[in-house]
Amino acid sequence: MPRYRFFISNQQDRVRYPRSFDLADADAAKGVALQIARTFAEVVPYWNGLSADQRNGFIVEIVDEADQTVLTVPFGVQDSKP
Repeated sequence: MPRYRFFISNQQDRVRYPRSFDLADADAAKGVALQIARTFAEVVPYWNGLSADQRNGFIVEIVDEADQTVLTVPFGVQDSKP
């Protein structure tokens, strides 16, 4: 299984998520990225004080073993999930 790394970024900063994951494919990695976005929004104390534009500026970047960006998942996607 491929190993994926995740980064949280906005227009100013890019921070690596502390864990990497061995996952079946990019769809599985997208599911992990959505969970990372949900968790981030829950634990960052100032998150609700940000404007919608500021919140929408955050993405989770998914990077494969070859150091190639596979997918970027906007945080706004996690808001549309039930």
